[in-house]
Amino acid sequence: MKRWITAAALAALCTTAAQADGHGDEGLEFRFGVTAHDLADHVEDGPNVTVELLFESPDWLEPIWEPRPFIYGSFNTNGLTNFGAVGLAWDWEIADNLDFEFTTGLSYNDGVDDIDPNSPPGDPERIRLATTRALLGNSILFYNGLGLDYDLNETWSVGAYYEHISHGQILASGRNQALDNAGVRLSYRFGR
Repeated sequence: MKRWITAAALAALCTTAAQADGHGDEGLEFRFGVTAHDLADHVEDGPNVTVELLFESPDWLEPIWEPRPFIYGSFNTNGLTNFGAVGLAWDWEIADNLDFEFTTGLSYNDGVDDIDPNSPPGDPERIRLATTRALLGNSILFYNGLGLDYDLNETWSVGAYYEHISHGQILASGRNQALDNAGVRLSYRFGR
């Protein structure tokens, strides 16, 4: 719970800075999506429902190409690993009404870190975890994503995206099965 509070405080700080010192015409954007869950290992199942808020880029981020702060949540419909993330999103227009986006940040998950090393090999709980859960190695993981969004008009867009959460042997050591999700999203921009 302490980590969720820390993540929420960081997100609130980014949000306040973005709203107080923003520029450009991006404004606040809300996204709703659905992803296929755990594409690489297929250990966990069920689609995830996702929600995201992107904020206007604050002036102090201008030297690194004006990324937009974001808050993101991904909720598994089968009661498996859920996660939230905060970070920065860069987007580039690659054609009329078509944008490419790269996101990076930190995430917090409620998944399984690892199997108890002291449990015997035939332990039913050990077998269940090994066959039904991604063993993520840590609750705090890096979050990275790629997206392609098509603007339907100035307010609405649709897109496809891929996301990866992992500790990369940097935030933790040992077990690192990670999660790879891909899906579609609908975006609404406020104030346009």
